[in-house]
This record gives sequence, structure tokens and C-alpha cells, in this order.
Amino acid sequence: MTETKNKLAIITGPTSGIGQTFAYRLAQQGYNLLLIARREEKLKEIANSLTSQYSIEVQYISADLSNEEDIKRVEQHLHSLTSADILINNAGFGIAGFFMEATTEEQVRMLNVHLTSTIRFSKAVLPVMVRQQKGYIINLASFAAFMDLPGSVMYSTTKAAVIKFSRTLQNEVAEYGIKIQALSPGFTPTAFHSSIKRKAEFVNRIPDFLWTPVEQVVEASLANLNNSRVICIPGQVNNLIYWLNKSPLLSKMIQKVANKRQRKQNLSDALSTTEGR
Repeated sequence: MTETKNKLAIITGPTSGIGQTFAYRLAQQGYNLLLIARREEKLKEIANSLTSQYSIEVQYISADLSNEEDIKRVEQHLHSLTSADILINNAGFGIAGFFMEATTEEQVRMLNVHLTSTIRFSKAVLPVMVRQQKGYIINLASFAAFMDLPGSVMYSTTKAAVIKFSRTLQNEVAEYGIKIQALSPGFTPTAFHSSIKRKAEFVNRIPDFLWTPVEQVVEASLANLNNSRVICIPGQVNNLIYWLNKSPLLSKMIQKVANKRQRKQNLSDALSTTEGR
């Protein structure tokens, strides 16, 4: 992607990790920014930092994307834009635990953040991108979308849906010069993992070579925006695992290990709760 001054990039979840790195990288390239996240104080802090370092305009909207009313409020603002060059649907969170144990409320919140907001925001910016005959939409999927991991049912499901949505949408909008990307990183050292409720034990045991630095994730995304592939998997190791996972035997093995570790974590949680009474 070429560097461009004074165009607009819209980013959800820009207060940490991948979203924040996207914000700083695009600011360096001269993009004005519209940032969307829950924490207003953090948004103000990032906006002030970006405007003091770069000659750009930064606007922000404080919104909880797990809430449908807030999604609609952001959607209305996006409909009012006269230009939109990049939309990055990055906001997300995780829940560790079996599907039967997670509350329905948690699962609906995840559905809203990962999928509902992605769909509605994409639809809101597409008309202006069609008029421009160009634009980029980057939807944050996940490597988890390719794997059937016990203890991660809703996360894997919503991210798989993001990939399907992105691939199918690309077929519809390619003729207008619009590129859709489903960015699918593996393990990335951000605040995401530490924020997962009842974080699975195996996350702490992941070897160093499986972690992809956040800067590498963002670089891979931007470097691959103009190629013909919708799915972008950062890191050679992740690409190798992606192909190996197509083997039914290896896929079953991964599922068994994940299932065993999640059950062990559940037992550990139960024992801790009992001992604390």
C-alpha cells in the first residue's frame, strides 16, 4: 500500500495491541484517523499523542461495541462520512471456557463485537468507497478460525464467520476497486490474552517461536493489502501450521490436547474456588 496524505482511516479497538499499532503506522503515513473504543480517557490520550507527533486530524467516538445501541450510533456516523479510505474492524475479546459454561450474555456480547459491528460498519462505509472506486476494509479474524478448539467455541465461530464474510464480500465489491482483507494472526503478545476471562492455562506455555510480534502482524497486513488473497496469515510458522492443520490426524491431535488442557484448567479453577471458601 502506498503512503497517502490526508485520507481517512477508521479503526475500532485502537487503545492497545494491533489496533493501536495500526493507528500509529497509518498516522506516520499521513492518514487522518477516526478511532472507536470504549474507554474515552484512553482515546483522548492516544488522540493527543498522535496529533502532537504527526500533522494529522484525529477524531474519536467512545462506544461499547458489545451494545447494539452503540453500534447503531457509530454506524450512523459512518453513514455521514463523505470519504473513507480504510476501515479496520479490529475490536475484539476472548472468553476461555467451554460453551456450556460461558454465559449467554458473554456470548452475545462477543457476537456483537466480532461480527455484528464488523458487518454493519462495513456496509456503512461501502457506499462512499463505491463512489470513490477504491477503499480497503481489514477485518480482524484469527488463526483460531481454522481450528476446532474446545474451550473456544464462540471465539472460533465468530472469527470463522468474519473470514467467510470477508471472502464473499470481496467477490461482490472487487469491481469497484475495493479490497477486503481477513487478517488472521496467531498468538500475538498484546493485552488481549491477559484480559481473557479464566484464561486457559496453555496460553502461558506457548513457546516463543509461536508468538508473532504485533508490529509484524500490522506490517504483513499493510504489505498484502493489494494482493489477490483475502486471508492474510502473518508469520511463516503460522502459515506452516495452517497447511499442516489441513491434515485430519494433526487436527484431531490439536483438538485432544486443547480439550485436555481446558478440562485441567476447569478442575484447577474448581479446586481453587473450593479451597477459598
